[in-house]
Amino acid sequence: MCFFPSAMMDGYKMLKFSGESQTMMFFAMGLMGVQVMQWMLVCATMQTPAASDKAAAACALANAASWLVFAVADGSKVITDTLPPNFPKEPIAANCVLFLLLASMNVNAWIAAGMPVPEIKSLVPTGPLATPMLVLMANLAGFGVGCAFFTEPFVEQFVPGLLGKFAAGPKAAILMMIGNAGLMMLVNILTAALVCAAEPGSADTNYRMLRAWVYGMFFYMGKFADEAVTASCTGWPAPARLPSFVTCFASLFFAGTSLGNYPITVAKKPKTA
Repeated sequence: MCFFPSAMMDGYKMLKFSGESQTMMFFAMGLMGVQVMQWMLVCATMQTPAASDKAAAACALANAASWLVFAVADGSKVITDTLPPNFPKEPIAANCVLFLLLASMNVNAWIAAGMPVPEIKSLVPTGPLATPMLVLMANLAGFGVGCAFFTEPFVEQFVPGLLGKFAAGPKAAILMMIGNAGLMMLVNILTAALVCAAEPGSADTNYRMLRAWVYGMFFYMGKFADEAVTASCTGWPAPARLPSFVTCFASLFFAGTSLGNYPITVAKKPKTA
């Protein structure tokens, strides 16, 4: 999605976009891809042997819920025949089956780990490094809610008048992709909340989660560079880009500084003869 959008569209046998609609579709796919990458980073840090078993199990539970969300979101469009015409039904239906299988695998992993249940009353992170984590989550929540539930007016704030240039099919496909990107943002927030709630106040889990989010935010900031190039080449208006950049950069700077200032000691390997 981020790096080979055209090849991915060919793989899904999507109808071809052209001109500005293709540029906007590639941008929407990149937005989704960045969020998937952040999800991957969280999973990667929680699957290491040194991570907390409870936190890893909570991550598996969150993954199961996340795959189910996308299976329902896309599957409902397949069942009701409301997919945008640019999206063929068969590959999306196959995706939904895959999502359900992945959800089942993560449920089985959670069961095998003893079915630890995150403390619902502790979904708001607490303890060391909780504040920068909350700042990142709150910043992403604004974009997630806007993209997922107010997709078209939210896009209009960023590129006013652009969607009106597109035919109904490409426009619907672009809005679906951006809506799913918003769902992915909310899924990332839910995952962070559930993992941190597995052992509320755990410095180790909070550190791992914040580190993964900081790494993910670097990719997210790269989207602003992408936007700058796109705006320069297309001449699209971008009135909301500057305030969005300020909030994201400030959040990342605060989180990255907090992470860097946190007192940790890297274990040294014993010398061998």
